[in-house]
Amino acid sequence: MKTLRHFRSAGYQQFGIYGEVYLWGTVVEHELGWRAQFAYPQNLYVPLEMLPITLAEIQARLQALTLYGSDIFVADDNGNIPLWTKHSGLNPTGLDHLIEISKRYYDRRRQERTLNKGDRVALIGRGIAVVEQADDGLVHVLLRNWIMLRIARREIRWDQRNMRWEAAVSAPLGLPSAIRDLSP
Repeated sequence: MKTLRHFRSAGYQQFGIYGEVYLWGTVVEHELGWRAQFAYPQNLYVPLEMLPITLAEIQARLQALTLYGSDIFVADDNGNIPLWTKHSGLNPTGLDHLIEISKRYYDRRRQERTLNKGDRVALIGRGIAVVEQADDGLVHVLLRNWIMLRIARREIRWDQRNMRWEAAVSAPLGLPSAIRDLSP
């Protein structure tokens, strides 16, 4: 492509890392770009979705790209953010941007993994209960609309495979009484 803007408007950035290159040798101009005998990366652009969350993983991912000695940018819809410069290494602006994105990611994950009133909890071997009240220590759930149980929060786990909250309750439920305490 002749310009980075044209490259992006054509939708090619979705296919991975891309960049601008120096061309030399026999260079042939075409309608949409050039073809050259030799090329070397001038700048590389890494789409955000190709970067991992942790700094250690980012550095491992960038290690091969830095061998080119080219500047590396995070490709962002609002403009390219410098991540690595050939003269000084990791760029604080790019790191700050990735840290902010990481914070938002973990905040969103925490919200998704927070047990709230109305959530369902699979009580293994007992059925599905509905959360009536939850805090850091205890969760009050209603089973079969008439048995109120208190379960220690640490006993309830998110099962990624089943995409649900689960708890293994071992105490017998028996007949309904006031509140059953199943916390250890």
